Amino acid sequence: MTDFLVRRDDLRIYRISDGEEATASADEGTVQFRVERFGLTANNLTYGVFGDSFGYWQFFPAPQGWGRIPVWGFGEVSASGVDRIVPGDRFYGYWPMSSYVTLRASANRAGFVESSAARAPLPSFYNQYLRAVPEAGFEPGHDDASTIMRPLFLTAWLIADQLASNGWHGAETVVLASASSKTAYATASAIGDYDDSPSLIGLTSAANVEFTKGLGVYDDVLTYHDISALPADRGVVLIDMAGNAAVRREVHEVTRQVLRASIMVGATHWEGATLANDALPGPEPVLFFAPTVGEERAVALGPEVFAQRIGAAWVAFASRLPELIEIEHATGADALATAYAGFVEGKADPRKGLVFTL
Repeated sequence: MTDFLVRRDDLRIYRISDGEEATASADEGTVQFRVERFGLTANNLTYGVFGDSFGYWQFFPAPQGWGRIPVWGFGEVSASGVDRIVPGDRFYGYWPMSSYVTLRASANRAGFVESSAARAPLPSFYNQYLRAVPEAGFEPGHDDASTIMRPLFLTAWLIADQLASNGWHGAETVVLASASSKTAYATASAIGDYDDSPSLIGLTSAANVEFTKGLGVYDDVLTYHDISALPADRGVVLIDMAGNAAVRREVHEVTRQVLRASIMVGATHWEGATLANDALPGPEPVLFFAPTVGEERAVALGPEVFAQRIGAAWVAFASRLPELIEIEHATGADALATAYAGFVEGKADPRKGLVFTL
């Protein structure tokens, strides 16, 4: 059985380790899962980059100096010591890149909550596991799409919802850095669903310009070398998925007179990623942390209305995914290692959605 581990102080270094063995029974209050499938995206690098800052390393403990980067996907129950959860049940949620994992589960109507003491201080958003049944919005035909895009789309929807609630900060244009990333174009799509949405400009590398234009969600696409061409005559909001301090600074410099808000979301440019913002012109960048925003929005709207709105938006977006990405399946630690190295080196193909089984 396999665990995929990375060095917490250098994400380039990884190792494949022996993992948890399958068991025929589970202690009372715990459930063992076979991690059936999970997606790997640039978003997972963000978990590694900010693992210490936001506690991502704490979800799944690892040997000293090493970490288990969390991923989203499906787990199937292999052994259960919890009433209402039986072998063969499937759940959607937050997993390690491992063959098997045992969680402490408190069952509820929707699925269960991971209730171990170690996870109690962590954002509750990540401790919710949903029963993967059609009644809960998990159609079998959407398993791969949910694995790759559902968590990213939730972040995207929340960003668009927050911007719209704030009247787009009075801006006429939203600029998205790392525009070819899945979270960025999901955000652009969610913003574009509003009748009064601002224009959308995507910033990306020269290699990804054609792909990014072809997504059909941006009004204009510029390379990082063309940041100077950003508008300086109308209000601008920056949504930074790249996390690259140099890119963020240049956008602030160019749009200093018209920049209405600067929102940091991810770290696809992980080597240059930083939360520090030393004396940037214009508004101070604000970190967007989806778990906190999601919890606040669920309280404001009510859990049922919140779930209904996101569910309807997700179904509409998921129907477009076959036009946007090509899903690839791979099995085994070697295939995972190759793909992971591609993300770390910035060579991952944005056209592909990668689904793994160990």
